[in-house]
Amino acid sequence: MRTVFVSCLDRHVSALGFGCGPLGSYVSAPQGLRALELAFERGVSWYDVAPSYGDGESEEILGRFLAGRRERVVICTKFGIPRPVLSPIKRLTRPFVRAFARTLPRLLGGEAKGRRGANRQRLHAGDIESSVTESLRRLRTDYIDVLALHEPSPQDCTNEDIVSELSRLAGKGYIRAVAIAGPPEAAIAGMRTAAIYKIAQLSDSPFAPVIARVKSSLGEDTLPFFVTHSVFGAHDLLARLLIGDGGRLGSLASQLAYGPPFMASEMLLDHAFAVNPEGVVLVSMFNQAHINMNCARAVRAPRKDIAPFMQKFVLPAALPRF
Repeated sequence: MRTVFVSCLDRHVSALGFGCGPLGSYVSAPQGLRALELAFERGVSWYDVAPSYGDGESEEILGRFLAGRRERVVICTKFGIPRPVLSPIKRLTRPFVRAFARTLPRLLGGEAKGRRGANRQRLHAGDIESSVTESLRRLRTDYIDVLALHEPSPQDCTNEDIVSELSRLAGKGYIRAVAIAGPPEAAIAGMRTAAIYKIAQLSDSPFAPVIARVKSSLGEDTLPFFVTHSVFGAHDLLARLLIGDGGRLGSLASQLAYGPPFMASEMLLDHAFAVNPEGVVLVSMFNQAHINMNCARAVRAPRKDIAPFMQKFVLPAALPRF
């Protein structure tokens, strides 16, 4: 597994990260634990979770996985979107939801739909410590490597009380680094205002590039460590483009050694690594075939040809024709 260096943690981590969004909801605990262990065996050491993920159960399941492995992995959890309280009816229907999800392989190989709800309320500094201590309890650990503000507004990220509380918790040893996981405007505002923010977790794709925008807005001295997600959100669009127009684009992609059955997925993942070569790319992967594919791509050095290919051939093909 290729690794990257995270200076604010002073350690190397896997370039491929494990997104725990569906863990506990679409994915059962036994299936999730098997997937976590398989990814760990393949070299994955960055695990992304939140109190709200998996109907509120992801942190507890990940905590079970961490036993005997804690010092060998990095955990990013979040503050901002509350942990949900499930009704008895939802608990009873969850097995049926999982059965339905198994018919949608990309849901388990990519990003789970709807797992990232927008935070519509302002964050409050007084709520951070209780959220962190509850996460520590569920994760069965005494520290969090990275605490991310979850879908914050720019105003949240520049709030002096929030920044002060994050600094206090870091001083107590509860958290080792602070991230912003949300829109680029929030990341830009936070990085410009407070030195405590060292990591930006952002959605990025060939059709909605964000990293380049953040880099252009921040000076080289204030660039964060980047974690990107929603890699496969554009899978269906790219798959249609590859087979459209008589397969012209697919034929061009084959000249770069892309082919079935994971052509679109491999191109999107390679592009994600290419535009974020020194950061982490997050994917949710609970199917063994997807884990194998993702880890195999993560072993290689980032390709230098995929981003120009996307820019020259794929993006023009996606433009509407009049």
